[in-house]
This record gives sequence, structure tokens and C-alpha cells, in this order.
Amino acid sequence: MSDTSTLHQALIDKIKQMGFIRTPSVEAAFRAVPRHLFLPNVTVKKAYQDDAIVTKWLENGQPISSSSQPTLMAIMLEQLDLKVGDRILEIGAGTGYNAALMAHIVGKAGEVIALDIDKDIVENARENLELAGFQQVKVICTDGGFGYPNAAPYDRIILTVGAWDIIPAWQEQLKANGRLLLPLTIKENVEVTVAFDLADGYLVSTSINPCGFMKLRGAFAKPQVDKQVNQKNISRLKKLLKTALIFPTSILPFEMQIQLYILQKFGRRSLNNLRIRAYPQDTNYTPTANESVIVKHWTRLILDWT
Repeated sequence: MSDTSTLHQALIDKIKQMGFIRTPSVEAAFRAVPRHLFLPNVTVKKAYQDDAIVTKWLENGQPISSSSQPTLMAIMLEQLDLKVGDRILEIGAGTGYNAALMAHIVGKAGEVIALDIDKDIVENARENLELAGFQQVKVICTDGGFGYPNAAPYDRIILTVGAWDIIPAWQEQLKANGRLLLPLTIKENVEVTVAFDLADGYLVSTSINPCGFMKLRGAFAKPQVDKQVNQKNISRLKKLLKTALIFPTSILPFEMQIQLYILQKFGRRSLNNLRIRAYPQDTNYTPTANESVIVKHWTRLILDWT
């Protein structure tokens, strides 16, 4: 086994041992698709570390594209629950690595379409996918906020960029039994990946995990008003969480933000058993006393613990 292959398989072994790879199809995809082919400008050693790697910045230094942390990618692929033959829409093409993993899972009978608003990112993703042998993946330069109605409906829609609300086009382009997976901002600096299944006119969560993502750009981008999670804020969060005597203080800043929020807002110690339902603004649903409502632009989020 070559050094590159050894590093590749060791990373997958690590993610599996941590419990984030749970199904044979996700494991097979990670073992078959080499990450370093999608990161030509970094060393092989760095490509096989369990880290997010930024691949493009704006002139002001703001990162706008990356290869996500492999552990988080595994979590989201398990949340997505792909099947052979599925048609997938990905919003946020990145390096093309995630699209390749999904293409491996859905097979030749399936279809993966990746969207990105940035022409350079699209071209690089196409080149990477071709080099890795995934020419069948379509990468299209367009604003993902509108989805891609030309190939709708989709079995699965996944966002690999953070969204502040659920844009109606995404729900409209799902199949009747489809699933939408997105990093969703619940409140300032509190973001979770939520797998939503389409129910009777609304979306209901099937799984929720903490996350931290670059934000959606384009016509549906939200103004950047979030507070910076700097070292001073991290120290404050650690102090508060340590005082609560229930959380480890070695977790990532975005996890601290989420844990502190649910502790202070709901008196809960974790996201376990949290359910989120997303209704349109004109819903007739009346929340119960045990449910919390977060009003967005297009949706009303109903949170409760089941």
C-alpha cells in the first residue's frame, strides 16, 4: 500500500472508529474516493487530516469556499440517507469532493447536480471531478438559492453552505418523499445541520447535529451581522459551560454556542430528541405550551423535545 493510500485509509478508519461512519455505502464511498485529488494545492498529508481546508478567499480575507471537515461530511452523508438511483441536488459545489462521494453512493442509475455561484469554483470542481473519474457529475454556475428546476424533482437536496432560512424553491423541488439537508441558523451564532423530510405541507426533522459553515451567497444571502467568535468569546463560553458542570470544554466554538443556547433557552443539556418543524408563514398551526416558535422570513420553525 502506498503512503498516500495509507494516509487515506487511516483517516477513514479514524472517522469510522469515532462512530461517524455508520453505513456500508458511506464507508465504501469514503474509501473509494481520494480526497487529495480534490485538493491539488495542498500536501497529501494535509489532505488526509480531519480538518476543513479553505480553498478560496475574497480580497478582504473572508473565506468563501472550502473542503469541509471529513467528519462533518460523514455526519451529513449519514443524515442524507442516500439510495442507489437517487437524484441529488447539491448547493455549494466546493472542491467537488462531496459530490463525488454522493455519486459513488447513488451509482450510475443516480444523478448528482452541484451548483455554485462562483465561476472559478465551478471550473475547479469540474476539473477535480474529471481527474477523479466522476465526469457524470454536473456542476453548474448559478445561484443555488433558486435551486435548479430544470432537473427537479429531487430525492435529496443538500446544502453545504449555511442558510438563515428555508427558501421555498428548495422545498418545491423535492419529491413527495424527499429529504432536505441544510446547515440552518437557529439564532445568532447557533447553526445546526437539519435533515428535513417533506410531510403534509411542511418539513419535519429526522436528525439534527451541530455545525459551522460559510454562508449562502447570492440573491438570498443574509447580511453578515453575526458576532465574531473570537478568543475572548470562547473563554467566556468555556467559563459558562464549566459552571454548568455538564459539558466538556474541549469542544469546538460552534458546539459551545449551541449547547449554551439550548441550556439557557430551553434548560436542555443536548440536542437529543429535539424536533424542528418548518411551516410556511401562513400556516394555521397553533403551537402548544411546550413548543417554541422561531419566526423566519419564509418559515416558522417549531421546536420541541419528543
